[in-house]
Amino acid sequence: MRSSTTRLLAILLALALAVAACGNDDDSQDTAEAPAEAPTAAPAEEPQEAPAEEPEEPPAEAPAEEAPAPDPVKIGLIAQEEELLAFPEVRAASQAFVDYFNAELDGADGAPIDLVVCGAGDTPESHVACAQQFVNDDDMKIAISAGFGPNSASASDTLAQGGVPTITLGNDFVDYLTPGVFNFDPGLPGLAQVFFVYASGVRGDTSGTLFIADDPAFEPFIPALQAIAEANGIALNEVVPLGFEPDLTGPVSAANPDNDMWFFLLADGAQCTASAAAVETVGFEGNLYANDLCMSEDVVSTGALDGWIGAIVSSAPTADGGEDVALINRVLDQYGSDDAQNAGLAGWALANMYVARDVLIEAGLADATRESVLEALSTYASSDIPGLSGVSCPGPSAWTGACNMAPLVVTVANGLLTSPDGFIQLDFSELDFLLEG
Repeated sequence: MRSSTTRLLAILLALALAVAACGNDDDSQDTAEAPAEAPTAAPAEEPQEAPAEEPEEPPAEAPAEEAPAPDPVKIGLIAQEEELLAFPEVRAASQAFVDYFNAELDGADGAPIDLVVCGAGDTPESHVACAQQFVNDDDMKIAISAGFGPNSASASDTLAQGGVPTITLGNDFVDYLTPGVFNFDPGLPGLAQVFFVYASGVRGDTSGTLFIADDPAFEPFIPALQAIAEANGIALNEVVPLGFEPDLTGPVSAANPDNDMWFFLLADGAQCTASAAAVETVGFEGNLYANDLCMSEDVVSTGALDGWIGAIVSSAPTADGGEDVALINRVLDQYGSDDAQNAGLAGWALANMYVARDVLIEAGLADATRESVLEALSTYASSDIPGLSGVSCPGPSAWTGACNMAPLVVTVANGLLTSPDGFIQLDFSELDFLLEG
């Protein structure tokens, strides 16, 4: 920059001298011209260093194509959540654990899980309609039916005929005998067997009263319950139907207080609360037993059932259950809705979510077919389901749909479920006599 300015000044000086010379000629012709000074030579320009060339950046690599996201896999759930017999905890616990799988366990081996729920009432027709919806959905490779009594049998029959592998809430005996239908739950017959094995072998009971919900769905089980009790050395010498009024003191007080045990087979928590109040009024001092529908979280937490005994689906959390219970409670608290209690049928629901996920992975996920899912379900075995001591299929003898498991016998203490007696292995082959004739 400096050398360019010097050269410019030299040129301007030369021009100025030339102009001056012309002016002198005009003033006097006689004056001799002064020799013009030679223009000062511009200093030589200093050599400039060529600017350093910046290294060329390598051409940007084209972004790698992301692998396509895996297709979601579906689990169908028929939830009985309307009318008198309703189990809202089933949908709530199922959804909580599916959300947990997707958020923390990468879904099902990377494939997101889509829980498709069909709400049903307390009629076989509504369950059949849900079952047909799943049959018509070609992407539905497995279905879980949470119907009670004849509702489960009706849905299972529709699903089985449509070729959809099914897990059901085992109520009716047909649920254990229908090809393509499986139970990871003891159901009413299985729970009765566990009840009476425990009552006779551990508590020494030999006589009992059966209190049963006055509902047509329960009535067909009375002869089977009496037969199972008798096979285990217990005489159910009276049956007392209980209605749904808030004060059940009358019918409960009419029962025989000399029996060793009173066994309450009830429909829901409200009926259980009324029964517990009546027992307290009467002052029965024998052993008190109840089914899992009676031992809902809301009822247990009141302390009304303190001292009562129940046989429940093994994955229902207890106060002394360790890491499994901590996981179950965390998932229900973190991902569950207000209905996601940890009692009632919630344990059954969460166990079935684990089973369905495992089976879909084994069957090939997006490549699974109903046939491959059925094959995986037919030979399923696991000891990794929280709260379960282990399950395996198929069941013994003719009970191929009654997968082997061990229900949990619990005692209510200080408003909490405890498990001092632990798991009781269920052997369905001991119920073969029910199929004779």
